[in-house]
Amino acid sequence: MARAAEPRADRRAKIAKALYTCMSKRGYANTSLKDIAEAAGMTPSHVGYYFDDQAAILEYYATDLCERIVASFPDLDEADPAQLVDAIARFCFGEGQLNTAFLGVIQEVSGLAVHDARLCEIKREHASAWRSYLEQLFELVEPRSGLTPREAAWLAHAMLVGFDTNSLFDRGLSRETAHELFRRELRALAGVPDVKRRKGSR
Repeated sequence: MARAAEPRADRRAKIAKALYTCMSKRGYANTSLKDIAEAAGMTPSHVGYYFDDQAAILEYYATDLCERIVASFPDLDEADPAQLVDAIARFCFGEGQLNTAFLGVIQEVSGLAVHDARLCEIKREHASAWRSYLEQLFELVEPRSGLTPREAAWLAHAMLVGFDTNSLFDRGLSRETAHELFRRELRALAGVPDVKRRKGSR
């Protein structure tokens, strides 16, 4: 019996995953449509049936990635503020989150978005979704004195982006350290006492 054809959405996802694989190894500028097709186990003309060009594949990948991240945000219904803050920190920096290859691709997409109107809009919408989510968090707790929920959300998002960037380029900053620093400072912004202490502290 002949194998059923893959649904169109599955083929598009497969091509987008192939783009990610190529970008993680050699970067977008050094990736060709032929490279993507080979990584997807297809021909360039077959890829062209699903996407108009390489830029369209990148837009699809960026859109799908951002939607999946937003859909996976920790549930804000967690009753305990400390556990909620810690869950958000784990989501951003916990074990298995955002390896170096993935961070590199994300940074490259951000750079490409500077001169690409559609990518810029995708990035803008994603950043807005993050800030809206964090603002909801700070509406549930009591932000650090003097800060509105929106201001606290801006600061938290800036820390997230900053730690992501620095943990990629600064060899002295591990993901584990970034996780702990972000968790601690997010708790401070949320007005949640930090019960963890360094070894040997009193």
